[in-house]
Amino acid sequence: MAIPPILAHLLLRYSRSLLLLLATTFIGVFLADVLFSKGLHRKIGRPLSPLLKAARLPEKLSVPMITGMIDFRAEHAMVSSLASNKALSHGEVVCYSLVSLPFGGSRAMIQYVLPVAVAGLGLTVGAIYVSLLVLGLFVGMVMGVVGGRIFLKGGRDIALGNGARGRRAGGKVDLRKSLARAASMTKGVGIRYVMVVMVLSLLLYFGVFEHLKSLSAPLARAFLVSPASLPITITYAINPTAAILMAGESIKEGIVVWKEALIALLVGRIIFAMISEFPRHSFPFYVSMYRPRLALKLTLALILQVFVSTPLLVLAVRLLPVA
Repeated sequence: MAIPPILAHLLLRYSRSLLLLLATTFIGVFLADVLFSKGLHRKIGRPLSPLLKAARLPEKLSVPMITGMIDFRAEHAMVSSLASNKALSHGEVVCYSLVSLPFGGSRAMIQYVLPVAVAGLGLTVGAIYVSLLVLGLFVGMVMGVVGGRIFLKGGRDIALGNGARGRRAGGKVDLRKSLARAASMTKGVGIRYVMVVMVLSLLLYFGVFEHLKSLSAPLARAFLVSPASLPITITYAINPTAAILMAGESIKEGIVVWKEALIALLVGRIIFAMISEFPRHSFPFYVSMYRPRLALKLTLALILQVFVSTPLLVLAVRLLPVA
């Protein structure tokens, strides 16, 4: 029996993602093991030490935090390796995920969102929009620090098995153990990812997420988006890029003012996150890296960050002076 073209396309797309995930996981875990063994995290993460201490997080988490500025998969491969070895508690991983948001997130905003925002909204409004999204990441960082101060004890160090031995041996690294640990971790991630993708592909094939998108209009009205900008919010729930372009054209045509357009985009971001980004991307990624229970906690932390930051960003838009 032939595979339907749509399902075949989904499987091909996720196959490419799987190969990239396996490569970055292996490199990330191996690199973390070597860096921890050599004790280089102390030099690399010195500027981040006050932030980690404020959140009562271990100093060594500076290594994945900096790595996340280059590749978030390698970052979470490092953190997942520590969590699987029980070097990190669930609370520490969740707080870390919030504290580290501006590092990898800001790069992604500038690289992927800024060009579209400037093209669609113009230089000034586009820059304001991206700045607001980055500000939302810093709101998440504050949430992580506050959560760490409340729920974490702090004051302890963490180490991979090879790391402690390497420091006692004068900085020598057991490459065999590092490679074996990286291979074992990569194998587990690959198996979990394949299982998640199989379920996700079936849900996409049967149109489950398309049905959820049909609920976007009532949700948008519930957030008191103005009638003129409501189409922008609804479009964002389906396609963020198209919504940004629509917002730009609506501003040019005088249908909405730029403030209302930005508010519509921010509200649409909540809906898109709830019905698409988190169930289709964030949770499957986390559950491929972490245990299901921890993956769920990480996804809920992201949801909370969006719900806390969005009203603040909407308020910031309303307080901005009109040019």
